[in-house]
Amino acid sequence: MRRIAVLSTLLVLLITPCLADGGNYITREQLDLTKILAPPPATDSATTQAEIEQLLAIQQSRTPEQVAAAQADVVENVFRFAEVMGPNFTAEKLPVVTAFFARVDADEGFIVDPAKDMWKRPRPHLADSRIKPAVKLSTSGAYPSGHASFAYLTAIVLANMVPEKSAAIFARAADYANNRIVGGIHYASDIQAGRIAGSLIAAQEMRDPQFQKDFAAAKTELRHALGYAD
Repeated sequence: MRRIAVLSTLLVLLITPCLADGGNYITREQLDLTKILAPPPATDSATTQAEIEQLLAIQQSRTPEQVAAAQADVVENVFRFAEVMGPNFTAEKLPVVTAFFARVDADEGFIVDPAKDMWKRPRPHLADSRIKPAVKLSTSGAYPSGHASFAYLTAIVLANMVPEKSAAIFARAADYANNRIVGGIHYASDIQAGRIAGSLIAAQEMRDPQFQKDFAAAKTELRHALGYAD
């Protein structure tokens, strides 16, 4: 099993190009979030102040179980969806799926990071010292949420592979994204923008011929592993 995991990792490294030269299935010319999303609310705006109050209320009421879930969901990996996909949804059993989603999700950062860098929205704990995040701290721009973008991008692609589980997949994506609020590291508007960003990235990737080819191979492997007939 360990040998299979190593081979899967090597496969990801071999087929993932240098993102400095472009995305895997998308280019920045095809999708510039700074021209589509509204700018984030200003730090001194009524919206941000209301979001901070929401975070403070959650901070007071969150349970140890909620904190543990938020901390586990710091990891951006398709296998965070394993709880709804079943026991065969593992990197060891799905090398093609593993490599494919590594490419898909790398496009999320490729598209989202420039927007975060341009807007530079301060994280909640940097805007208000009363906010005490329960997850790993970050000083990168808060808007849009990369984790929320990842969640919905991944969910859309997964649901197109296994529509039988689409409701559970999207429910998991919503929980994953919301855990960034529970963890105190994002505002609600960051999550909303991330949902839009992830949806837009998925729509653009799906138009790419290489994506369509790789998607088909990953879908076949996944459905076979989960016991679905095509």
